[in-house]
Amino acid sequence: MKKFLVVLMVVLSVFALAKVKITFWHAMGGGHGKTLQEIVNTFNELHPDIEVEAVYVGNYGALSQKLLAAAQAGELPTIAQAYSNWTAKLIQSGVVQPLNEFVNDPKIGLTKEEWEDIFRPLRDNCMWGDTIYAVPFNKSLYILYYNADAFAMYGVDVPKTIDELYEAARIMTEDLDGDGKIDQYGFGFRTTVDFFQILLTLRGGSILKQVDGKWVSNIDSQETRDVLAFVKKMVDDGIAYFQGGYLDGIFGQQKIMMYISTIAGRPYVEKSTKGKFTWSWAPVPTWVTNKVPFAGTDIIMFNTASEEEKKAAWEFMKYLISPEVTAYWAINTGYIPVRRSALETSIWKEAAKSDPLLEIPLKQIDNAVFDPQIGVWYEIRTVVGNMFSDFINGKVDMETAIKTADQKIREYLKEEYGE
Repeated sequence: MKKFLVVLMVVLSVFALAKVKITFWHAMGGGHGKTLQEIVNTFNELHPDIEVEAVYVGNYGALSQKLLAAAQAGELPTIAQAYSNWTAKLIQSGVVQPLNEFVNDPKIGLTKEEWEDIFRPLRDNCMWGDTIYAVPFNKSLYILYYNADAFAMYGVDVPKTIDELYEAARIMTEDLDGDGKIDQYGFGFRTTVDFFQILLTLRGGSILKQVDGKWVSNIDSQETRDVLAFVKKMVDDGIAYFQGGYLDGIFGQQKIMMYISTIAGRPYVEKSTKGKFTWSWAPVPTWVTNKVPFAGTDIIMFNTASEEEKKAAWEFMKYLISPEVTAYWAINTGYIPVRRSALETSIWKEAAKSDPLLEIPLKQIDNAVFDPQIGVWYEIRTVVGNMFSDFINGKVDMETAIKTADQKIREYLKEEYGE
């Protein structure tokens, strides 16, 4: 009897110590990585039967390459961060786990109210038709950063429209030292696809459009020409400075008075402007529309995991998007919370009370739009980015730039659809 009890205790202790381990690949370095690890540690403490191992694999490029290689080699993690175009490619490879069965499970899922509590654009970005393939994670919105001291000094109102942005930029552009060269520009921008796409969306255009359930090129449009002409006019009129790299540095040097970027750049702006001037931000000025693209990744699960691992992974994914956790993540990283109810948590309310800038970007969330969910989107973005940069830098005329981009986009779309 004594021997039996000893054996039983050993068996029970083994079961008690057994944990379901899940691996989470991510690209969150620095302070973001530390905050993520804190969340993971807390989850593990609250769930003694689950162990989440968060693995930093490098930047987004490294993560994308590793995921695609792992899909080929059959060595995928349990879950990972992913942009929707990565997810689209991995769906084509048949390795992404649909989440409907977890979301709709009466015991471990989300209620209809909880699912719809996720901001609609973020929720829609996780779905391909009626199939849920992801949950939103680190999401950021575009915002207008501006030099509040300069705006006050010049008596300029924060622009609410594109025309007002042009006028504000014109007023604040100056040759301060009288040497005949402009050394303070009213506006700055990057010659990237992101800035071009922001303006194109505001103008009512798009890089692609859907026709009969398929994406087709929409770059050869009047809206594209309007955007290129507007940006070129700002450059030719000498009121806009442009470069390929990030703008927080020259904003801190007061070479530019305002620019558009994501809220994720806030820590860099705070560092570059500290002790120099007061900065602030405002919603992106409207044009024909007030729609603005959002940025950031989701979390996806892989069907190569065991059923036990999938259930454990779902518990962690559900935890990440819980109101308190997504609020904590947003406050400590600068990203937005992914659920509306997060704004009602005590942690968010306290943070918003002490930081009036926190909720300004969220004024745009209901008008946010997301990129086409196709595998070749990265390649198409590269084509459009080159079109914009080459035109602004005077390497090619407008019509040649547009026609060349349109042809290349069509070729990538044929590849996408196997035509």
